[in-house]
Amino acid sequence: PRDGGRSHEGFDIVAACGTELVAATTGRVLETGYDPALYGNYLLIHGEGEDRSYFYAHMPRPAQTRSPLWTRAGERVGAVGKTGNAITIGCHLHFEIHVHGVPIDPEPELRRWDRYS
Repeated sequence: PRDGGRSHEGFDIVAACGTELVAATTGRVLETGYDPALYGNYLLIHGEGEDRSYFYAHMPRPAQTRSPLWTRAGERVGAVGKTGNAITIGCHLHFEIHVHGVPIDPEPELRRWDRYS
């Protein structure tokens, strides 16, 4: 639970500001934007052939994608930052996975992927 009746729907990964972020999957970029209150610079990718979407937040600059609508797994999409409400916490990636629009705990996937990095 968080202030204002909201809940934390993702997993925070502490890393140095500027650490490269890459796309977890090949897919369509659904949204990029800036939310000054919570997420700062963020990116939302819908996985190709999946029912999942992947959300990255607190990047120092707007997302970097090859085109406005598409990205490939492993492609650089941004960097770790501290925008939005992370300005008071420090550098980290806020990462979410949604299945059919419903958030799931991304930690098991992150740990599985970490074995390959």
